[in-house]
Amino acid sequence: MARVVLVNPSMSTVGYSIITPRWLYVIAQATPGDLVGDPMLIDESIEQFDPARVQPGDIVGIGITTGNCIPGYRVMKEAKSRGAKVIMGGIHATIFPEEPLEMGADAVVTGSGEVVWGQVVKDAVENNLRRRYDGGRVPGEAMLKAKWHLLDPTKYIFPTVQTVAGCPENCSFCSVWVTEGRQPRQRLSDKVIEEVNELYDLGFRYIVFADDNFNPATLGRIAREPGENKRKELEQIREERLKFFDEYDRNVPRDMYAFAQMTAEATSDEEYLQALYHKMRIRTALIGVESFSEEGLKSVGKLWNPVGQKMVEAIQRIQDCGIYVLSSIISGLESDTVQTIRTMRKFATESGTLFAQFTVFNPYPGTKDFYEMMNDKKYRGKPDFVPKHTTQILQDRYWLKPLRPVDIVKHQHITMSDLHAENKKCWDSFYSVRESLKRTRHGRARRWSWGGKMAYLFACLAFRGAYAGYGMAADSVRRKNMGLTTKILIKTAANVFNRFYRQKKLQVRMSMRSG
Repeated sequence: MARVVLVNPSMSTVGYSIITPRWLYVIAQATPGDLVGDPMLIDESIEQFDPARVQPGDIVGIGITTGNCIPGYRVMKEAKSRGAKVIMGGIHATIFPEEPLEMGADAVVTGSGEVVWGQVVKDAVENNLRRRYDGGRVPGEAMLKAKWHLLDPTKYIFPTVQTVAGCPENCSFCSVWVTEGRQPRQRLSDKVIEEVNELYDLGFRYIVFADDNFNPATLGRIAREPGENKRKELEQIREERLKFFDEYDRNVPRDMYAFAQMTAEATSDEEYLQALYHKMRIRTALIGVESFSEEGLKSVGKLWNPVGQKMVEAIQRIQDCGIYVLSSIISGLESDTVQTIRTMRKFATESGTLFAQFTVFNPYPGTKDFYEMMNDKKYRGKPDFVPKHTTQILQDRYWLKPLRPVDIVKHQHITMSDLHAENKKCWDSFYSVRESLKRTRHGRARRWSWGGKMAYLFACLAFRGAYAGYGMAADSVRRKNMGLTTKILIKTAANVFNRFYRQKKLQVRMSMRSG
């Protein structure tokens, strides 16, 4: 009987990961067990793919983003050399469906793989595999739960649960609204609650909501919507979200906490913000600050974001509510100079945000910026053509080359070496022991026990070591292996964190994993 092997490729393997790659466990759920049994799951952040484990006729599914194409295509070639049938999917394959086929894949899946994966496996078993399958955008009620009994819970800190897909915004640097659409699609409440409770029974006490925008319809977002019909849709979504929060509160243990990604507009809706803390038990949130300047926000199509001191006040408002903020800030926007990045670093430090990530701007495929810059590249220099961007993409298919983030585009106002140096200073300064300890003397952090403050300090050191230069989505795109010190810090932080949240000691369920 053919087996299914699902691989999450990674640029480096460290033996431990902070966030579970949710797609791996959702596609495992979509795999028809009556045909092939439970799939073998390989997350290369944890362990390197070993071609010897693949047999002729096996079905190998590989999910790729733009950031991990290089190892994805490596795994594809290794699996093909063993006689396996290779199917590639993920965000990158959705944007460029022909590329995996050109590289040698037997088939490509675009859109929501969970919708069509069962058919893909059936066709592969029957030697009737088509070249392309389109999963489209999965409706909220059809979103599958992850197959968590295949998870080794000792290898990850945070499992992931999805509650909503799609985002109503259209930020120029983001591909979510392009691939997932601008119409939020909410998952069934009972399915979310069932999955969270299953993770609680596995011993987890802190989860990540894998939603690109956890608050797609707050009062502030509704107020700036120009279309009456769209406003009514968002009002309905807001009411549905609040009802879901009530159900979650009644049916999930109160010592299950969460991390979410949301916008600063949560501060425009007191009822919603309070529900996030009290009912969803969200204790940390990634907020897309992007830039503290109006010029920076204009360059990314996000002028509705608070600017400067108003963003500082929004961050403090969220933290006063009890939700600690991870501010996501972009270095190297078109309006940036060395001085604006230094000013941004100062703003981030003085804002009081408990965490921050300083990602380097890149025009990722699927984004408005990418397509406009590629158009500029094609027609730049021709008579009467006016480029939309001063920033230039240096190479076609840059994702197939082992480049640093700062080597992908050429900026008008800042050199690659200066951008790299200033971005590094942002990370080094914000996560220095001095600044990290200083943050524990302000706001709600003043009430932490010494144990809590030590957990926070370890978390700061580990976060910087794991994500400096790339950001929190970097488990599979990091270009180099972590050093021994970073690995020790992450494991120590995980142990301290788990004790701080009174998490049960997790047992390796080898019997469950083997089926």
